Amino acid sequence: MKILFDLTPLCRPTKTGIPVFAERLYTALKKNPNIQVEKTFSFCEYIPTKPWKLYRVFEKLLYRQIYLPFKLYFGKYDAYIESDYMFIPLFKPRNTIIVTVIYDIALLMFQNLQTTSHNKKWERKLHKSINYSDILLTISKTSQEDIQTHLDQVQKNKILDFIYADIDEPMACKEHIKILEKFHIHNDYLLFLGTLEPRKNPLNLIKAFHKFKQRSNKDIKLVFAGKKGWLYDDVLAYIDRHSLHNEIIFTGYVTDEEKACLLKHTKAFVFLSLYEGFGIPPLEALKCGTPVLVSDIPVFHELFEHSVIYASPQDINNIADKIEQIINQSPLIDTRIFNKFSWSSSAEKLIKIIQKYQSGK
Repeated sequence: MKILFDLTPLCRPTKTGIPVFAERLYTALKKNPNIQVEKTFSFCEYIPTKPWKLYRVFEKLLYRQIYLPFKLYFGKYDAYIESDYMFIPLFKPRNTIIVTVIYDIALLMFQNLQTTSHNKKWERKLHKSINYSDILLTISKTSQEDIQTHLDQVQKNKILDFIYADIDEPMACKEHIKILEKFHIHNDYLLFLGTLEPRKNPLNLIKAFHKFKQRSNKDIKLVFAGKKGWLYDDVLAYIDRHSLHNEIIFTGYVTDEEKACLLKHTKAFVFLSLYEGFGIPPLEALKCGTPVLVSDIPVFHELFEHSVIYASPQDINNIADKIEQIINQSPLIDTRIFNKFSWSSSAEKLIKIIQKYQSGK
């Protein structure tokens, strides 16, 4: 089997989430001796990525609509794996199986996670991409069920399945004192890791933390590690209005070593997303042996079972109660849950999915 793998997510300014998934899955496929895997042309090595919006225009016109379909046509690939959400070429090669990874459909299920214009544009592109695709792949059973429920296009002529992501072993943390000092962390702290955006539910977390602080005498901070994304003005306004600047720390983007140190030295990791397709940051925290508080949503029950504490993401009082609980009594982490996460197993499953489609053609 000859496969072409899309690695354009590695051109993104920050290497988290989708870029990590794409790179690790590609590496796992390369290790399989029974298939031939090639990566796509590294477009960003020749076209400047700044400004990012201009780069994306060139990528769409030159790479996706022209280079990619001709590469597939003349390369005679059995399958192409699109890892950046959308496969919308100038034409679809007739004999190549198109596998498109849809990480989640949060923008369809929750209309307030992005601007209205962005949502409409994303939805139009998603439907076009599905029409070009033969196999739809996602990253959890929960996400698969959501796609089946909310996308009428997913019919019997398309295979829809899922594979899990995994994470690398936690990095060693040699300079934790220096790193904590860099971010002005001098007390116990709770940690959130991720992009500051509406889906991650930062406002409710801050409100609950504020309520917890009002009824507790514990000297503990709340640390947000990660870049600022979009639609977070209400978060900053709440902090200003309640004078919480000394209680909440924003680190900005962190390196892998800084992330490892922050995860290993926090009192608890909190991740109260309204919706996720998977949940890499909580998995990273659990593998560090850190107590984890997550939102009470189906995907986290699927992944983490009884090794975390759950809170209702829309209930401020409940979140505050669960913060108190996880600080005073950490849940027992069942390390057997880690057995379900393996890049090599996910790569093998993906190959079987493609072979199943081939046999049914």
